[in-house]
Amino acid sequence: MLTIRALVRSSLTVMLLLAVPLASSRAQDAEPEAAPTEAPPKARPKPRPKPAAPKPAAKAAPPEGKAAEAKPAETSPAAPAHAVWPTGASTLSESYGDWTMTCTHPGEKITCIVAQSQGDSQTGRRKFGFELQTPANGRSEGIVLMPFGLSIEPGITFKLDEQGLGKGAPYTACGPDGCFVPISFPTLALDGMRTARKLFVIGQKAGSSDGATITVPLEGFAQAFDRAIALSN
Repeated sequence: MLTIRALVRSSLTVMLLLAVPLASSRAQDAEPEAAPTEAPPKARPKPRPKPAAPKPAAKAAPPEGKAAEAKPAETSPAAPAHAVWPTGASTLSESYGDWTMTCTHPGEKITCIVAQSQGDSQTGRRKFGFELQTPANGRSEGIVLMPFGLSIEPGITFKLDEQGLGKGAPYTACGPDGCFVPISFPTLALDGMRTARKLFVIGQKAGSSDGATITVPLEGFAQAFDRAIALSN
């Protein structure tokens, strides 16, 4: 059974400094011409007519059956389908918005997950966790850590912004920090998470019919997930 692992949130910042030398040109001061000495005026010769400028030669037409060569249009480079794993590293953790991407490389296979944790910032105790693995066979497996105080039987449901997502999922076990709900999201749900603003995880309070909603911001999810896919490929 999957468990929520403690993820160390770290920030990877790449700074590119581009020094562009500035070339400054100074205009030369024109010296004033010396005043001419007085002399009797001379008759000015009539200016000769300027010869007509030659007409530009017409461009030769391309041979019959051969089209003129056109310059290729400039295109932006495509995003890489995979990323290079850092040499000598066994674990890589990066932050994207509200999400953390963590990969491990103990052997030949690279395993990556994206996760978000919520809890008490003063005590550092985690009360909620959500993680997804990179997709395989059109689905992404993961697990949700829900806090104590919720009814177990109804399980949990999901909403993307104002739209329902799937039929929900049941609890399977509980641990020291809360109770676990395994999830399996299809590609359609992952695409929705890329464009939505918030994911709502909805449980039910114990001994009551009132719902308990946990808001999961999705800022940075798409970038973290794409990075995890690129590294795992």
